[in-house]
Amino acid sequence: MRRLSIWRCFAILILSSLTACVSIPRLSLPSVDLPVEWAARQVALQSWARFDLRGKVSILRGEQSVVAVVRWRQRGDTLRLALEGPLGMGASEWSFDSTRSDEALLDLERRLGVALPIASVRYWALGVPDPSIDVDALEIVADRVQSLQQQGWSIRYLDYAPVPGARFELPRRLQLESSEVRVRMFIDSWESLGP
Repeated sequence: MRRLSIWRCFAILILSSLTACVSIPRLSLPSVDLPVEWAARQVALQSWARFDLRGKVSILRGEQSVVAVVRWRQRGDTLRLALEGPLGMGASEWSFDSTRSDEALLDLERRLGVALPIASVRYWALGVPDPSIDVDALEIVADRVQSLQQQGWSIRYLDYAPVPGARFELPRRLQLESSEVRVRMFIDSWESLGP
């Protein structure tokens, strides 16, 4: 009888120590909500000055294909972009802002082998046109962008997904295509969203 209780105490001790190691993931709840109607939502999203996204990007140019993990941190006009993958760079990071973007853009273009309109991708990733450039074509279905054309680029939205803790969806899969290159983005997570 005594032997059984020692084993029982030992088992309880082991189980309690294992549960102590389990951490509860933190959920970053958005502090904003979005209007349902397209025109109002477009204005709201174009005004967002901050967001973080994480995901993957594949770049197809001719017969060459590159896949990388992407981390995008937008704070107003300042962008911190990090790519990890087989780009001959391991993990690289660039900072863009209104005063020091040219050198960073040239380095990014050299590494990727293609010029991406980074200032516009900020808006396209959110599912809206860049407000500083004329829209050549725009297709809205159920108050969401399905495709748009700007600046010689065709953007198609392949999938939207709910943002955890929010009552709205943001793009999860999109494809950007120009005459030279096709870029596919898969967004795993959105954080720190808002104006």
